[in-house]
Amino acid sequence: MLDVFNNKDFIIFTTRDYANHQELSMSAASKKLSRLKKNKLLTHVTKGVWANTSHPYFYPASCVPYLLKNESGYVSFLTALHFHGLLSQIPKTIQIATTGHSRILDSSVAYYEFIQIKPELMQKNLTWSETQLPYLLATAEKALLDVLYISTRKNRRFIRLPELTLTSDLINKRTFKKLFKQLPLSTRLLNAMQSRAEELGVM
Repeated sequence: MLDVFNNKDFIIFTTRDYANHQELSMSAASKKLSRLKKNKLLTHVTKGVWANTSHPYFYPASCVPYLLKNESGYVSFLTALHFHGLLSQIPKTIQIATTGHSRILDSSVAYYEFIQIKPELMQKNLTWSETQLPYLLATAEKALLDVLYISTRKNRRFIRLPELTLTSDLINKRTFKKLFKQLPLSTRLLNAMQSRAEELGVM
């Protein structure tokens, strides 16, 4: 039975995936998976999502597509800036831009933070990660725009970015400016974001 978890499709998977593969009812599949978790052969990521965390292809950010469910989303903000080398400090959370509600998932594999942004801001400059189990990732330019957008909101998140490195080999300022000009936002928000971008030296 454990051979199935060496299959790439079952490193991160849902209860339904397993039930369909093993031709089991959802109830029977859930019971089997719970026994494997009890024996520390599988990890329960969140309701209905499981992972073989001992597999070399497993990476916490690769869980994101399963956690989004019917939402659109991608890894962004400080997490993406760190992945692209612009932020030296490792973020404590995996931050995800989502069309769903903002929320926190304190999972056994990672601490995930879902941050809601406008659907019309989610269209450009996303790429698939180069991991064996890929997930959508904001480019450096897109991640910085997302950070600046959230910094204009009421709670003033990301207002300070002391360890940010914006050298030309890490971020393309021309691409950043082009993306900025295409943002479908109010003049008030754009002015606030531009002011922050100018402070950081990318405008």
